[in-house]
Amino acid sequence: MATTDKYDRQLRLWGASGQRALGSTMVVLLGSSACGTETLKNLVLPGVGSFLVVDDGDDEVSSSEAVQKCPELDPSLLQFGQQSSNFFLPAPSRVASGGGGNDGGNNHKTLSKAAMACALLSELNPDVLGFHYIVPSLEGLDYSALIETIKKGPPSNGSSATTTATTESLPQKILVIAADQPSTVTLPLSYECHNRSIPLLVVRSYGLLGYARIQTATPYHCITEAKKSNRIPDLRLSAWPLFEGLKQVASTVGNLDEIEDTKDHSHVPFVIVLLQALDKWRGTVSAPFNPDPAVRPRYPQTFQEKEDFRKLVKSMAKNLNNEINFEEAIREAHLTWVDGRVSDEVKEVLDRVDEKEFFAAAVKSEMDVEGSTSTSSSVVPVHVLQFQLLALALKRFLKQNDDYPPLEGKIPDMTSDTTRYVALQEAYQKQAEQDRAKICEIATALLDECKQASNGCDLHIGMPSDDEIVTFCKNARYLRILETRPLYAEYKVQDPASPALSILKPTYFENIPNFDTIQADVRDDLQTAMFDPYETDPTQTPLLWWIALRACDAFYDRHEHYPGKHDQELALESDANEVYKFMTQIATNLGLSECDFIKEQLMDSSKGKDLAREVVRYDEAEIHNIAAVVGGVASQEAVKLITGQYVPFDDTYVYNGIASTAGVYRF
Repeated sequence: MATTDKYDRQLRLWGASGQRALGSTMVVLLGSSACGTETLKNLVLPGVGSFLVVDDGDDEVSSSEAVQKCPELDPSLLQFGQQSSNFFLPAPSRVASGGGGNDGGNNHKTLSKAAMACALLSELNPDVLGFHYIVPSLEGLDYSALIETIKKGPPSNGSSATTTATTESLPQKILVIAADQPSTVTLPLSYECHNRSIPLLVVRSYGLLGYARIQTATPYHCITEAKKSNRIPDLRLSAWPLFEGLKQVASTVGNLDEIEDTKDHSHVPFVIVLLQALDKWRGTVSAPFNPDPAVRPRYPQTFQEKEDFRKLVKSMAKNLNNEINFEEAIREAHLTWVDGRVSDEVKEVLDRVDEKEFFAAAVKSEMDVEGSTSTSSSVVPVHVLQFQLLALALKRFLKQNDDYPPLEGKIPDMTSDTTRYVALQEAYQKQAEQDRAKICEIATALLDECKQASNGCDLHIGMPSDDEIVTFCKNARYLRILETRPLYAEYKVQDPASPALSILKPTYFENIPNFDTIQADVRDDLQTAMFDPYETDPTQTPLLWWIALRACDAFYDRHEHYPGKHDQELALESDANEVYKFMTQIATNLGLSECDFIKEQLMDSSKGKDLAREVVRYDEAEIHNIAAVVGGVASQEAVKLITGQYVPFDDTYVYNGIASTAGVYRF
């Protein structure tokens, strides 16, 4: 069906709430490389609220003292494909400064890369506000001050280039993307983002290789709508006792064996068919598993019992070929024994939410007053506090309901007459509304307890909206959280002797949450990944190339340039030898040196040096089609981080363009 809403298709993916989250987010891009502009392009098109491109000033462009709005381009000066591997950045151009494009260039000034990227990306979606900020150098930049400036808000589209903005233009969320930056940029940026609970996405395109790395905001990234593809209908047929509404609807249908009308028989909803089949099946089994069947009746448990149950359902049909409802009952028979209680994964999520810690974080302290300059990572974002509030309410709800979460209230399509289907639908919806009301009641009680413990201080949060509570209850069976360790902490483990670490204070590495737990899990995950190399050619396993890229970073840290800068044969071989040395050190620090696969493919100098020579050959070259792949993946994960929907990868995606293969690894 035709629509005038240009966001219609994506609304079907992440809904109105996801679109609102996008529209209230500012994306900060550091570096106008091909990978960075490709990532940002895929966020501008779906309608992110605003973006800011921050980059070094060129030789002919001086740095700016303030965030600048999008410039107006002279189209006649944009000639793409010259002196640039980035399709979003033409050859050095100029911006109009009062005249047209036919004045011989006298009234034009040189346009920076950040300004060009800002202008060209802004043309893709007029709903998105674009800004740029030119700095002398991204290395050594005060990222603490930069983030504070961004938090105050960029200028509105019609204002002058100042760093102040109206309240309406203030971004509610910030996502930072670092594109093709050395460790001297990513490490201090990683710390500031981690300290201020801002998600960070690091993307890189390096020759025929690339990767995207997620650093989640502290304390973790909350995922309310995981949107699992194999979602099981929440019908509660295995719950005991059945909720009252379902029992009432089931009681309106007599014994199926006594229904003579074939039309009526073929239009009984499969839910009721399964309930009657359960009662009939229980009369055929002996020695119930539960010693007190009056408390909880028998349900099929073993493989044979499940097969017998399906045969029983089939036998209840008068003519199976003409009764689709019985075919549906046979197909959905598993719903009678699938446990509807919350899974262990959800329990792990709920265990991470501590009531005392929530009360402490929810209360505004003296350091949280307006105008405070506190940047402590102990300040939990409001959306995380709201998630924790509902999670605590869910924990109490589960204790009262035998670990059954709130009912979703939605039933699948099924063969049925209208009257019974509507009655069944209303019964599930009514029970779901009662469960949501209970969650609201518990959440209100938690806020009251929090206020009583606050000693008169205000709270950071209030009661979530009705839509947020409805969404939470509908997805309570699939709640997830994602926690990655900060990039700067990962870096120290992999290359503890790196000179780049000296720009960080030793105290930055103290008291990193769950560091030891994540470190142990990372080693186990990487060692497990080594049992699944790339089948066609194990040398092309993405992890090997990530280690090679990481060795190039180690090379840069010590020489302030990437390997392959000098094209003399001896210099290239010398660079390759040094890169290979770093590769073996990094593999050892990751705990992989004793893995048979690593011994064969990397520790073997003949094979390992071939990897090193390949990355040295790239000389930090940027190929736009590789950048487009990495940028596409990165922007997809950025949408997940912004909307809190779907589950982002954990935590690094590595793309090998040589063999067109990829892998996800946790570092």
